[in-house]
Amino acid sequence: MTVQPQAGLRPPPAGDPAERPWIRLVDGRRPPSAARKPPPTARRVLAQFVVANLVAVALLLAGSVWASAHAAKSEALADARTTTDVLGTVLVQPALSDGLPQEDARAVSAVDRVVRSALLDTALVRVKIWAPDGRIVYSDEARLIGSAFPLGDDEQESLRDGATMAEVSDLTRPENRYERSQGRLLEVYRPLSLPSGQRLLFETYSRYGSVNARQMDIWLTFAPISAAVLILLLLVQLPLGRRMVRQLHEGEQERLRLQERAAAASTDERRRIAGSLHDGIVQDLAAASFVVSGAADELDRTGSASARGGLATTLRTAAGAVRGSVTALRSLLIEIYPPHLAQAGLPSALRNLAVRLRPRGVDLQVDVPDDLDVPPETAALIFRVAQEALLNVTKHAAPQAATLSVAVAPDLVTLEVSDDGRGFDPTVTASTTGNGHFGLHVLTDLAEAAGATLDLATAPGAGTALRLEIPLS
Repeated sequence: MTVQPQAGLRPPPAGDPAERPWIRLVDGRRPPSAARKPPPTARRVLAQFVVANLVAVALLLAGSVWASAHAAKSEALADARTTTDVLGTVLVQPALSDGLPQEDARAVSAVDRVVRSALLDTALVRVKIWAPDGRIVYSDEARLIGSAFPLGDDEQESLRDGATMAEVSDLTRPENRYERSQGRLLEVYRPLSLPSGQRLLFETYSRYGSVNARQMDIWLTFAPISAAVLILLLLVQLPLGRRMVRQLHEGEQERLRLQERAAAASTDERRRIAGSLHDGIVQDLAAASFVVSGAADELDRTGSASARGGLATTLRTAAGAVRGSVTALRSLLIEIYPPHLAQAGLPSALRNLAVRLRPRGVDLQVDVPDDLDVPPETAALIFRVAQEALLNVTKHAAPQAATLSVAVAPDLVTLEVSDDGRGFDPTVTASTTGNGHFGLHVLTDLAEAAGATLDLATAPGAGTALRLEIPLS
């Protein structure tokens, strides 16, 4: 984290350690970040689940419609090919004669009778028979007989391989000029054999509406089934979704309960350890210091001059060391389990923090109103930030003096902790724990979670000041 001076905070003149430029670490006036928003409600999660499933059902239904339409079209084309196969082999081929390729009138008339009596009464609108060289040797449109047009690759393939093919007619081609008034047409062609064995190409034209009708019939058969299955799947998933949301909610509640239990267990354990130290080792060491001091005093009264000069001094030194250990242990007790704010009060709890600094030669001045009265959550935040700030002072600042002050305005309470220690460069990356700035993460997290404002003022060799502003509204 790199901190930058805020434009709204006017830097005081340089050179005065007491007037260092303030740097905004946390702006409590900004809205909380998205990462700190409360988790979504069960109703919202269920609504998202339903919407996502509806979108999925719509996409699957659209895909099913497309697949059904494609299958229906393929089926309709297959029906058209089958119809042409039946008409060609059953009705037309028996009427063919070897004179048809030479456009013999009797051969043409025989085919025309069959076509007009049996074929044109169906859905067919045009019939053509082609010779392999591209001549139309028969058509119900007499003007086309004898005309020659190049056969396409598909027509030639059908003649060669005997396959029946279907495609949408290209009405722009000159051989289809008499069919343009019929609208969109489907042409199907297959080979027929003359008695001599020569192959001709039999081609029928039918209205494409028949394909659309067949396609619609097939689609109407399968689309409702697909839609019903998908909707049923959605209805089946709704209870499962509600159950999933309920389980997630219960799991979240259980996690919070376990977290609270873990915090309570940690607090109880810290209280137990602190109680054991206070009632056991601290009391024993305090008693030992009294015993050693008493022994030194007794030796001064009754011992020889040499004993008083050497041994009594040693005993008093040992007594001082024991008292120092007792003081250090008591400061450790405050850190392990601070005094309960609701019982001791915030002013008393803050003054007790001075105990941690005095054994290290730091003179901490505490300026806190005796009648300080703030909400419990505000008092807890002030104490926690003050404790963490002073811990950073003792670890990294190496100061001779420090101050802790709390000021209360009608709608704002301000905590300020400053020292005359070595300070540091605030533009360095605060996440570098080797530079001793890990504590800034703790302080900024505390301030941000509470919606408070946190400012820092420091410079190398100019000490450090930390200011926390908490709105009371």
